[in-house]
Order: sequence, then C-alpha cells, then structure tokens
Amino acid sequence: MNRSSYGWNVLLFVLTFFTLTFQDDIFRLPYLNFATISEIFRVRTPYSFSLLGILFCHEMGHYLAARYYGIKSTLPYFLPVPFSPVGTMGAVIRIKEPIRNKIQLFDIGIWGPAMSLVLSIPCIVIGLYNSQLVSLAERTAILQARPELMDIHFGDSILTYLLSQKILGPFDSSLFTVEYNPLAFAGWVGLLITALNLLPFGQLDGGHVVYSLAGEGYRKWIYYLFSVFLLLSLWNYSWILWGLLIYYFIRVEHPFVPDASYPIGKFRKIFGWGMLLSFLLIFPISPITVVSSSGTKSSLGEDLWNILLEVFSK
Repeated sequence: MNRSSYGWNVLLFVLTFFTLTFQDDIFRLPYLNFATISEIFRVRTPYSFSLLGILFCHEMGHYLAARYYGIKSTLPYFLPVPFSPVGTMGAVIRIKEPIRNKIQLFDIGIWGPAMSLVLSIPCIVIGLYNSQLVSLAERTAILQARPELMDIHFGDSILTYLLSQKILGPFDSSLFTVEYNPLAFAGWVGLLITALNLLPFGQLDGGHVVYSLAGEGYRKWIYYLFSVFLLLSLWNYSWILWGLLIYYFIRVEHPFVPDASYPIGKFRKIFGWGMLLSFLLIFPISPITVVSSSGTKSSLGEDLWNILLEVFSK
C-alpha cells in the first residue's frame, strides 16, 4: 500500500473521530467557547473511542482474514457523517483481487461481524449499569412545552430489551425508555451495524456467510427472503431505503464463487449458522424513531397489529 493510501485512511479516521464526538455541533465549533468544546469532548469521547474501536476491529477482522489467504486488500476507510445521533456510516475495506473459493469467502466475511458482536455486547452491558430510565410522559411534556424540539427513541432488539430489563428493570417499556450513557450507546450502534452487515444479501457480510454455507442452491429462495425483509417497512419506513440500496447496489444475490477443493467443515457450519441466528437477537425492527410534540405516528404494521389485538380480545 502506498503512502497516499495510508494518508486517506488516517485522514478519514481522524474526521470520523471528530464527527462521532461533535456530530452536528461540528458546524458550530467556530462559535463555541473553549469550555463548551471541552465539555462536549469530555462527555462524548467514551462513545467515539468505543465505537471507533468496534468499527476498527470489525474491519480488521475482514482485513486479517484476507491477508491470511494472501488476498490484497486495503486498510479500513472510515466514513464520517457530521450529523446526530450516530456520526458515522461505519467503515469499509476494499478487496483488490478475486476471492478464490467459498472457504476464503466464509472466513473473510464472518470475522468482521464476529469481532464487532463480541466487542459491542460488553459495551452495552457495562454501559447499561450507568444508564437510566426516563419517563416517556416527562419527555412528552417537554416536547409539548417546546414544539421546536424533537426527541429520538432508539429501538430495542431482543437482546437489548432483555439486557435493559435485567439491568435496569423490570419496567414497562410503554411508560419508560432507556437513556443510554455514551458507552452503552456505542454498544447499541455497534450491534446495529453488526445486524445490518449480517443481512443475508449480496456483498454484505451475511451474504458472504449464507452463500458459503448454502451454495448455489440458495438462489432458489433468496428472493423470497428478500420479500420478507421488505415487509419490515410496514413497521419502519427506513427499510424501504435499505431495500432499494440492496436491490440496486448491494444486490440480492451473491456473485458466483467456486467451491473449495474440500468442504468448509463442521466448525465453520456451526460458527456460520450461529452468527446468522445471532442476527435474530440483535436486529431492531424500528432502530430509530423521531418523536415530535404531536407524538409518534404509528406505522402501518403497528396499526394492523393493534386492530388484530382488538379483534381477538373481544
């Protein structure tokens, strides 16, 4: 790798650290005094350092597996986004030559999400012990008093729901929400990024893994699975955008990769299906919901669910 490539890696890493730390406040930095900047830095650096570590280890899982097989690849390119609440779109590496068989594809694909999963869980567990519950009624009252404000709710996966109930609860999630501390939020974002990468389509990590496990036969059913994924837009309309990205850019089907000269083995099969099953535990159906003074508009899926509940409760 030449020196200019390293320069881009370092520059994007530094920029991502600033967008994670300051987010949309980055546009106000010239107008803020030193004390305010120092306070923002102090409060948010646990989040930025933790998430950078999760993202770095995710991409290095891919990179080191590729280098193990002698496949040329770049170091991670981080993707800064100067907006709240996350501050990044993750990171990527670029594989610079073809992957030669499904064993290499499996190992390169799985070690990224495996690393970010292993690091995200302790972050959210430790962080939850320093987080707190907030009354939804109090938040609603604040929004009604100040209509110009908006609140952001971070949705639960099965895992985050169980962890928050165990550590902070038990509590009624219709009355209270969890206000994550910076470390817990880094873990939440890390789990979200891991879940998105484990979607079993195209060139996503989950696409690499499921194609390595199921082979060419998976083309018979992958579009049915994609149709089920599109149904998630009934609960959160952001999945429509993800569906378009997958269909037109990431692709639903994986490109052909030759089989290895021998099977991928029992360990890889258990490891692979285990990671794909972990997706069910860490995937939030509605990751982020914006709430205004008029409240949260229910989705079509929620309306249908409430109607069914009313019908069967009579």
